[in-house]
Amino acid sequence: MNQLLILLILFGSQIGLSDFLLLPAHAARSGELSFLLLYAIFKLVIVLPLLHAELVAGRYQGVSPVELATERRGRPWARALLVCLLAAVLCVLAINLYNASWTLAVGWDGLTGRLAGFDRLDRVLYWYELGLQNERLVALILLQVVLLGAVAIFAWTGAALVYALVLPLCLVLMLVQIPDVVVLLREWDWHPIGVSETIQALQYALTSSMAGFMVWYLIGSRLPLSLPTGRWVLAAQLFDLCLGLVIVATLHAGLAVTDMSGSEAGVVLQAMVAQLAQSDGLSPTWAAFVAVGSVVGALGSLPLLLHFSLVHTGRSSRRWLIAALFAALLLALLLQLSARVEPRLTWYGLPLTEVFSRFAFSLVAPAMALLTTLWVGWGLSPNQVLKQVNPRTGGRYLAWRLAVKVLIPIAVALVFVRATLGFGGASPTQVLGVAILLLVLWRLFDWLRQQAVYPRF
Repeated sequence: MNQLLILLILFGSQIGLSDFLLLPAHAARSGELSFLLLYAIFKLVIVLPLLHAELVAGRYQGVSPVELATERRGRPWARALLVCLLAAVLCVLAINLYNASWTLAVGWDGLTGRLAGFDRLDRVLYWYELGLQNERLVALILLQVVLLGAVAIFAWTGAALVYALVLPLCLVLMLVQIPDVVVLLREWDWHPIGVSETIQALQYALTSSMAGFMVWYLIGSRLPLSLPTGRWVLAAQLFDLCLGLVIVATLHAGLAVTDMSGSEAGVVLQAMVAQLAQSDGLSPTWAAFVAVGSVVGALGSLPLLLHFSLVHTGRSSRRWLIAALFAALLLALLLQLSARVEPRLTWYGLPLTEVFSRFAFSLVAPAMALLTTLWVGWGLSPNQVLKQVNPRTGGRYLAWRLAVKVLIPIAVALVFVRATLGFGGASPTQVLGVAILLLVLWRLFDWLRQQAVYPRF
């Protein structure tokens, strides 16, 4: 692969709707500057080595997850993991399509000046009216599917071309918003935070960067061993951190006059409406911010489609891609329907968007990350890892190995257990009881197999 194309995919896969729709609300609710500092630390200490480990795993295997699980030597558990991975990817695609439709609608209304001069009552009425515009939101979902399909057909080349246009816009936005960052640092405080807020910062740092769901593994499977990766991973994470800080700085004034109850995405969109309504005219800076947010919203799912478009090494599969887009479209329409009907479709009191998000980001993503780090840190020999890592020696390599072998498994396991307990309405005691039962059944099955009750095993 061309080095420029690799860099574009690496940086572009870190840009998504999560930074625009989740990070500002999380920071405003959970400690402001203290949360942002913890988030930055976790990104550099936990997420950076994790993504590097994905590159190492991809380099070592040299094939996509689909090929790895479906080849003749692929074991049943590998196929089960692949099904979970692809199901989680479809859930994330559906959430992105649903949230991006609202983002595009608000962005278009902001760019056309419809929101200028709205008072509090106007904003409430606008939000209610937008929720009733079902045909408009569905049309925006369909438009995204068409755009994503047109770009994803060209796989790596299409994604790189899109990011070659989007990344410079993000850099320009970061430069012009430096004054707002200074204002943010002056107006926000360092609030004390507890264990819950710390785990929240860790979980968001993990899920925001893992929205690509093994995309860095895919990139690693195409990387030659001669190319360095350590500085690229660091640069991508620093870019993501700076962009997130700029987004929070841009929206913090709107967050100050917004009701913080409700979902994170809804809070941020309402803050955007409030901030656009406070200005008499749309400034070039705000126009750039709204435009970048809308584009990222429409194309944030692009890296995920590489799992379906690159089924075979070096080739794209239109059949898998169309099937994935169609499935994601159905799920997105289901989310849109669940938001309109009364009573709303729920799972143990949780809205479907929350169910999809927990399944993908709180269960599957940590499980995949945990398996990757355990395999790279403990399954591969040091000599095998050395062949994939650059730099191969020195303090940075030793720190990376320590993080992969110890820190990341502990952090990811903590997030996974916290998300698992209570999911589906189960209590911790019930979850523990099911785990013990599964362990007993597995041991019984193993004993029966050893007794040759089922010789074919």
